[in-house]
Amino acid sequence: QIILWGRTEKCLKETAEEIKMMGTECHYFICDVGNREEVYQQAKAVREKVVICIFAQVGDITILVNNAAVVHGKSLMDSDDDALLKSQHINTLGQFWTTKAFLPRMLELQHGHIVCLNSVLALSAIPGAIDYCTSKASSFAFMESLTLGLLDCPGVNATTVLPFHTSTEMFQGMRIRFPNLFPPLKPETVARRTVDAVQMNQAFLLLPWTMRVLVILKSILPQAALEEIHKFSGSYTCMNTFKGRT
Repeated sequence: QIILWGRTEKCLKETAEEIKMMGTECHYFICDVGNREEVYQQAKAVREKVVICIFAQVGDITILVNNAAVVHGKSLMDSDDDALLKSQHINTLGQFWTTKAFLPRMLELQHGHIVCLNSVLALSAIPGAIDYCTSKASSFAFMESLTLGLLDCPGVNATTVLPFHTSTEMFQGMRIRFPNLFPPLKPETVARRTVDAVQMNQAFLLLPWTMRVLVILKSILPQAALEEIHKFSGSYTCMNTFKGRT
């Protein structure tokens, strides 16, 4: 079974219908993951209302996918304070609340997986998305700490996915200098590779593999050299045409 959480019922309903058409049972609950009380309340509702039909028992969440995120897409001085808080609450703190809500039962069952859809911007920030980059870096540290903490917990694992720019409405309008050299990822590709990583209990996944070069360069090159690379690639100005959706 699949259970969806989100803030917009229209999107949840449409997605749930698509999943059901593929022959998979799906339920949805309206929930703002940035709201701690709402997360705990809806987690309780899931445990009480969602039934695993085979066993006629109340179901337990055994795979938690933290995918919710927003981006304000402005510089620090141009950003609204409430918008900055919203990014941190949803992108980072939301994972604290959802994980605290469902991880205890996974540990009890010795069966579970925490999945985080992060971003390569957690490792290499860009101007014009200071809220998003900060929240994703915090999210990465959260997952890194959580993954290490689960090493002594049999049957429970964690996977963090760090994709390059993905062709969704979220970062619509963002432009890099060499799109043919660094094309945006398709959502289907990210989804498929995420499933593969979960099945293999892979802790961290960078997409595409060329992003590993970025990590290596950041560890060995001086800051001045990194700045020139970013300027040449266009990452310093890629958010100038941003028209995404928060």
